[in-house]
Amino acid sequence: MPNGAGDNGMAQSSPSSSSSSSPDPAPPGENPHWTQDRRASRDRVANCLEVLRSACVPGGDDVGEILRHSDRSFDLGVYLHNPFSRNGWVREVQRAKTDNIGRPLFGNEGTGKFVVITGDASHAMPPFLGQGANQALQDSCTLAAKIHQYNSQIQGEESAVIRKDLISLLKEYESRRWLPTTSITAKAAFLGESKSRYLEVGPGLLANIRDVFFFVMGKAGVVKKVFMDAATPKM
Repeated sequence: MPNGAGDNGMAQSSPSSSSSSSPDPAPPGENPHWTQDRRASRDRVANCLEVLRSACVPGGDDVGEILRHSDRSFDLGVYLHNPFSRNGWVREVQRAKTDNIGRPLFGNEGTGKFVVITGDASHAMPPFLGQGANQALQDSCTLAAKIHQYNSQIQGEESAVIRKDLISLLKEYESRRWLPTTSITAKAAFLGESKSRYLEVGPGLLANIRDVFFFVMGKAGVVKKVFMDAATPKM
C-alpha cells in the first residue's frame, strides 16, 4: 500500500500493519474459520441443496453430490460497495498536533503520507461479469504509473513544465479509475439482480422467452459490447 513520501521525498510502496492500544478485542474477520476443520452441520448442507434445487442451477445435481460428501462449507459474501460514497480512495495520514516540546495540542495535522486503496477495497463488485481481479490489476498499474511520475519529478527526470504534488497525482489515479469501475459495478449488479429474479427459471415459457431474448441480444452485438467493454483496459 503506498504510504506517501519517505525520508528522501520519494513515494514508496511497502506492506503496512496496524496495531491498536484499545483493550477491546478486535471483531472476527470475514470467514474467520475458513482454514480450520469446522464441519458444516447437516442442516446447513440441506439448506444449500434446497437452494440449488429451487434455483434450477445447470449441473446442480453434480454440485449437490459434491456438497453432500463435503466435510466443510463456507458462506462467501457477494459484496457491493456504493460507488457514489464520498469517502474516496485517498486519505492523508493524520497525527495529533504537538508543540515544540512534544506536548499535545488540540486537533490533528497532516503528515504528508497517504493511504490509498485499490481493488475490492475501493470498488467491491458482484461477480457476474468476472471483472474483480481484472479491475484490481488495472488499479495497481494506474497507481504505479502515478507513483513513478512523482518519483521521476523528485529525481529531476520529469520534463513537464507543470509539476504535480503527490496528492494531486493520487487523486488523478482515483478519478481515472472511478468511472470504469463504477460502470462495471452497475452492470454486474443489474445482471445479478436480473439473473436471480428472472433468469434462473425451470423449463417452460419464461425460459424460452429468456433464451430468445439473449439470442437476439447476442446477434445484435449488445452482449459482446457489455462484456468486451468491461474487459477492455481503461487506465
